[in-house]
Amino acid sequence: MEQALQFNIGGIKCDNDTCDYRDDSVKVEDYDKWLNKPCPKCSTNLLTEADYNNVQMLLQTAQMINSLTSEQLEALTGNIDNDEIVQMSIEMNGTGKMEFKH
Repeated sequence: MEQALQFNIGGIKCDNDTCDYRDDSVKVEDYDKWLNKPCPKCSTNLLTEADYNNVQMLLQTAQMINSLTSEQLEALTGNIDNDEIVQMSIEMNGTGKMEFKH
């Protein structure tokens, strides 16, 4: 069965509004190395524990949903069109708040 939920998570950027630092080459599996590290440009915390924990929660949620059988997914989603592909982005700003954008 194809995965029901996929995330494309990667890269890191400074949340300081006056800083433009970003590194799109950072892989999600390396986020632990960036936890509470200062931005090389402005010294702002690049990855807060709140945002790191949210990323881990998203990954665990996808793993749990993708482990369900087709029958379990159908029971969970009811009349939702299970073939629909929805793409959205999630923005985090260091506070632990996630903003979902369609």
